[in-house]
Amino acid sequence: MKILMVTRESQADKRYGLGRSLIPLVEELGRRGYSVGYLCREDCGQRSEHLFRGLHAVLIHLFQRMSGATADTPAVLWALLERLNMGRLAAKVATCQGYTHVHCHDPWIALGFRLFCLLRLSRRIFWGVTEHGFGCYAQATHEDGGRQGTTMMYRFRRLEAAVLKRADWVISPTFSGIGQLARDLCVFPIPASWHAVPHARPKITHYGRAEARRSLGWSDDFFYVLGVGRLAPLKQFPMLIQACAMAKTPRPVRLVILGEGDTKYLHHVGVEAGLGQEIMFGITDNIGLYLAAADVYISTSSTESFGMANLEALVAGIPAVCTAVGGVPEVVGAGAWLVSPEVAAVREAIETLAKNDTLRSWLSKYSMERGAGWPDITEIARRYEEIYRQAEKT
Repeated sequence: MKILMVTRESQADKRYGLGRSLIPLVEELGRRGYSVGYLCREDCGQRSEHLFRGLHAVLIHLFQRMSGATADTPAVLWALLERLNMGRLAAKVATCQGYTHVHCHDPWIALGFRLFCLLRLSRRIFWGVTEHGFGCYAQATHEDGGRQGTTMMYRFRRLEAAVLKRADWVISPTFSGIGQLARDLCVFPIPASWHAVPHARPKITHYGRAEARRSLGWSDDFFYVLGVGRLAPLKQFPMLIQACAMAKTPRPVRLVILGEGDTKYLHHVGVEAGLGQEIMFGITDNIGLYLAAADVYISTSSTESFGMANLEALVAGIPAVCTAVGGVPEVVGAGAWLVSPEVAAVREAIETLAKNDTLRSWLSKYSMERGAGWPDITEIARRYEEIYRQAEKT
């Protein structure tokens, strides 16, 4: 079995998104004796990008003449074409280098792979998809800022359903995500080839609180609130900023946000909200250091299929507050304080935890227990291996 993983990831994704769960899986499958390739956006050549740019201009012209186009339509179309191009590259590499299984990490990559395999008249290659959003990909991208009109959304959903029905496997990181995917795409009953496989327990470096704060230069005079993730709309960092600004706490709140994106906008939000302390923005490959130093971790996402940063917080044993959205309740269980995705609820959680050391200790205990019981990478790799073998038998 020779496996090709295909994503359209960037450096930000590797640090704060897909790469944090996928790279350990690739490494573990390699340790189990399988040959595993890994394609990402950097592997696409300039020539193919130039050709797809030309096609993009044509599609914009066509879609703008249709009803339902939005201001985001050009960006949405380019995102689709980028993924089709990754699928094209995957078909070429898999055919030329003898891969037996191709794992596409979104449905539009899978669509491109399928189309270009047919054009190349290639041999039988087993292929499948992981849906990393909560529910269908069209809806997930819409909520992540790629707004689609009603007509475009309808067509994308139909196309996505057609792709997944032909796939040898479909994976979501939670059971609730599988259910939402089926509802979004009106696929009932749920096919036996659709699986819920969580991301593995992440490995983080553990530190003592005092050691971590010395390393970061943090003062015990502040109550540190930590948020982690891409600076994208669905993470709702403005909500977290507003909650921190409104919270009345014994120690001044110091908000730390780790993620790549437009920090200027969030800085402006903090000033407008009257946040007493300037937001500390950062990028790190050592998330454990920040989790050890912070007083509380908070996620204010509007949706999450899984929430890897949430699981990292549990493994670190930090008191965690998460909005009860998407697959988050299934992942964190009793290991985090679940709140509604509203400023008032987040503010109340901050105030309560800042005033109650005992509650923070209890939350930390539940957090660590949940994280310690999570399946490790060897178990998750075994489940992937079973899915790939099952595809060969159908």
